[in-house]
Formats: sequence, C-alpha cells, structure tokens
Amino acid sequence: MRPALHCLVWEPDHTLWNGTVSDGSGGALRPAALRTLRLLRDRGVLHAVAGRGHRDRTVAALRGHGVLEYFSAVEVGWGRKSGALLRIARTLGVGLDVIGFVDPEPLERAEVAGRLPLVRCYAARNTDVLPALADFRPVPRSNPYPTPPLGFARVPAH
Repeated sequence: MRPALHCLVWEPDHTLWNGTVSDGSGGALRPAALRTLRLLRDRGVLHAVAGRGHRDRTVAALRGHGVLEYFSAVEVGWGRKSGALLRIARTLGVGLDVIGFVDPEPLERAEVAGRLPLVRCYAARNTDVLPALADFRPVPRSNPYPTPPLGFARVPAH
C-alpha cells in the first residue's frame, strides 16, 4: 500500500474558486473545495498552492476568501508546476511520494506526472471525493507540523 499523503498541492484557479485570479475573473470559493480543505486539514494533511500568475494577487485572493491560513506554502509564478512542487517539497521537508497535486488541466497534470512520477495527480473535478480515497487516510505524526513559511505557526495573516 502506498503511504498516506502528507501534503495536497492545489492549483487555485478553477479548483478552489471559479475563474482565474490573474485576469480578474476569480469568483467565489467552491463549496466542495472548502469542505475538502477542512476535512483533509483535520486529518493532518498539509495544503500548499502551486499556481500560474501573480503571487500577490493569488495571496490576496486566498486572504480575501479567508483560507490563506490553510496553506503552508504558496508557489505562484510562470514556471513549470513540477518546479513549484519540488520547491514546496523542500520547503515543507516532505518526500515527493507523500505529495498529491490537484489541477483542472490535463496538460499540467501530465507535466507533473512525467517529471515527478512519485507525485499523485488528481483532476479538479474530483475534489469532492478526495477525502474518500485511501491516499487521504489520517496522517500519523510523530513530530510537530512544520512552521508555515508565510508566518509563525498557524498565526492568521492579517
């Protein structure tokens, strides 16, 4: 059996919310995504963002939706998503075999799967069923959570 995932990396556009932040069409949070964020967080799964666009706009959108504190790492830019996942793994101190990646675009998932075959990729349309998968069983922890790079341990960003 594969190890339980310790981190789920989200492409926020068309996954966490409808639309795209960088072109101003980012809308309301998707209820299924919010439920999944909360359920997996309660099971000990860390969350991170790997998105395309402008980092400051994405962070502002996460803050505006009240979910920035759910994310331990945020990588947003114009490079490859596989590169963002490698940086997230280093930042959080987790192996690629315990990272999942959710994205609405098959091409992005294929790029990550091709370059990082240990990372498990999921289609954004399946966000609501992720907590039911065996990959997302509760994560046993013997050490404390790493301090998120966005601030001190779980101190809400203002």
